[in-house]
Amino acid sequence: MKWIFAAFFALFLSACTTPYQEMGATGGVKAEAIGYDRYRVSSLINAYTSPPLVVDYMMLKAAETAIANGASHFIVESVSDNTTVNTYATPGVVNCWGYGCVATPSTIQQSVIPAGHIIIRLVRGSPPSNATSAKEIVDTIGSRVSRGG
Repeated sequence: MKWIFAAFFALFLSACTTPYQEMGATGGVKAEAIGYDRYRVSSLINAYTSPPLVVDYMMLKAAETAIANGASHFIVESVSDNTTVNTYATPGVVNCWGYGCVATPSTIQQSVIPAGHIIIRLVRGSPPSNATSAKEIVDTIGSRVSRGG
């Protein structure tokens, strides 16, 4: 019985993750040119999306940007983690009526909103050893991400 609940809960949470999509009101990824063959790939997704998926989204966007601009490879020049952690506290409450009281304890909850950006440089021609193949990223990561509408 526990595994059925766990499976249902995992399915429910996976339905809440931010899909791979262009940046919009519900989050996503975007790439913007910041120089000749240099791009900033940014992500902002909701708290139900795992941090490793944020990395997949940014790498996939970097690869798609490279291919769209005629490059076969790219180099990640820098990485920035802009994850936000919010903590919420709910005070405890004691409700009394008639001959009894009910106490509700205080709670503390946290939400983690993964975000970040990478700076990439596109590579045309013979790639150096530290370059990442755009096609390889599209083939591997592209097949496992859920795409938005």
